[in-house]
Amino acid sequence: MASVEKRTTKDGKNSRWRVKWREGGRRENLWSSRTFDYLADAKRFRTLVESAGERMPTPEQLAEHGFAELLPAGVPAAPAPEPAEAVLTFRAYAEEWLGQLVKPHPETVRKYRERLEKHVYPRIGDRPIVEITRREMREWQQALRDAGLSAKTIANIRGETVVPIFKAACRPGEDGEPAVRTANPMDGLPLPEGPRAERDILESPDEARLFLEAAYQVDPEAADLLLCKLSTGLRWGEVSALPPRAVSVARGTVSIVQVLRKVNRRWVVEPKPKTKQGYREVPLPASVMRMVAERVAKPGREFVFVAPRGNHWRYEDFYTDRWVKIRDLAREKGLPRRMTMHGLRHSLLTLLATEGVDLAALRTMAGHASVTTTMNVYVHATRRHHEPVRQIVADFLGVDELAAARR
Repeated sequence: MASVEKRTTKDGKNSRWRVKWREGGRRENLWSSRTFDYLADAKRFRTLVESAGERMPTPEQLAEHGFAELLPAGVPAAPAPEPAEAVLTFRAYAEEWLGQLVKPHPETVRKYRERLEKHVYPRIGDRPIVEITRREMREWQQALRDAGLSAKTIANIRGETVVPIFKAACRPGEDGEPAVRTANPMDGLPLPEGPRAERDILESPDEARLFLEAAYQVDPEAADLLLCKLSTGLRWGEVSALPPRAVSVARGTVSIVQVLRKVNRRWVVEPKPKTKQGYREVPLPASVMRMVAERVAKPGREFVFVAPRGNHWRYEDFYTDRWVKIRDLAREKGLPRRMTMHGLRHSLLTLLATEGVDLAALRTMAGHASVTTTMNVYVHATRRHHEPVRQIVADFLGVDELAAARR
């Protein structure tokens, strides 16, 4: 059995400790020993020798237990354990994704980051992106719904930021690195259910008349802008920034050449639309064209539609001081729904689709890159088909003959 012996140095001032054992524990074998400066080390080494069957511990054991100095010459110590690989979180990957967007507008990046920090990072920001499951994302969506966000807002957050981030994580890296994820947890995940949104489109000439009567009763200046918006389907940033040079009286059209956009919480005029599809020429009916032409004829105007101080309208001011009053008055007059300003754009595109305008023209009018967006998002079912359906079904059933038979 291995033993520990106290040894005194030649000068008699210090002590050392020697571990001594016979190889294999057999009396006929030679003695082996190792000397240590500290008793604790000697005791630990004796335990290793005993556990090895009264033999010299293996190099791996020596390195593992801190006795690398006893390794035979030429035998390297076991390599130090590699530091744990840094975990790639959703937040870290999302920030990298934001930095790689191709020619993003600064306001777009600000909006995406604001949404991520407010609605996404608190829930999954510190989760390893590779471990995020569809269940987690379903619970994230439902949490947003429970917090009061509308289905449309949730769709915007997931469609503009979350889904593209996961899609990017499923693609190989730019230098051929393997994809971070093998599947997108948003695939096949429906939006959370909530209260059915109230329809916000004008479905008939009577509804359009009620709305426009209310608008002109509240403020003719604001009403002209809304009339142009309803008859062209322009976005707010397009109609509010419309300059006189974009109006062609001869062709009866307006062209989108600049837009209003909110940058760092201030409305500024951008010299070009957000996308190439935004550049387009939109026809106006003759009555609306006359109104626009009268405005363009006034000298010194920078915009076709101007606020009381002569500058472009700010959305917040228009909404609070004009739109809310117009909307509420229209409902008092009998409009059977609570309209939104963007609903005017939906109203026109739905009308054109119902009247059979071809899909390419609809996409161009809307300024969309894909006709799928136009049809799936902006075109709604209306009741205009009810009467034709009644007539077709009546003819099929032979209503007159059926009535005679019942008599």
